[in-house]
Amino acid sequence: MTDEAIRAAKCYAQAFFAHEASGHDAHHTMRVYRTARRIAEREGADEATVALAALLHDVDDAKLSPQTAETLGNARAFLAGQGICGQEAEAVLTAIREVSFSKNGATPPSTLEAACVRDADRLDALGAIGIARTFAFGGSRGRMLHDPTGADAGSSTQHFYDKLFKLKDMMCTEAGHQMAEGRDAVLHQFMDEFLAEWAGER
Repeated sequence: MTDEAIRAAKCYAQAFFAHEASGHDAHHTMRVYRTARRIAEREGADEATVALAALLHDVDDAKLSPQTAETLGNARAFLAGQGICGQEAEAVLTAIREVSFSKNGATPPSTLEAACVRDADRLDALGAIGIARTFAFGGSRGRMLHDPTGADAGSSTQHFYDKLFKLKDMMCTEAGHQMAEGRDAVLHQFMDEFLAEWAGER
């Protein structure tokens, strides 16, 4: 797995997500890539595997590519086109397969490389960026901003309780956990302010 393959994966991701505005866009992919590389360096993981898995981790996401979600067809085709096969390809595909929160939850990843990519992806759901992405995705799906009655389980603010507030304690690497601490605090500060403003207290 060469630097050339990583450069090609960056171009592929940029083109693949060119018109995506739900928060799962090319900028998300590049943030995950940069964060995953940082974590991999600190944790001693294989950086090439982590880099490619991070760059390809959403190309078969069920929300965006339901037709290839089970087979990871887009990622497989890209790797094959780069001449990456056998154990090297499977290492990348394993890391991609074990990223999804909805599919994997708190089940530990099977490899260190998968742990690095999962932590990086979940870190991008925390902090200021995570807040922005939550409301961008909710808007793209026509979801309510907030339902004070709690009757709408799909509102954007409900997502904080269903997923985001859980992520800090689900980090798989020490580096990921350290990075999550500050971002998690931002989420809680935002929600406290949001609810106070909603209620007219501020």
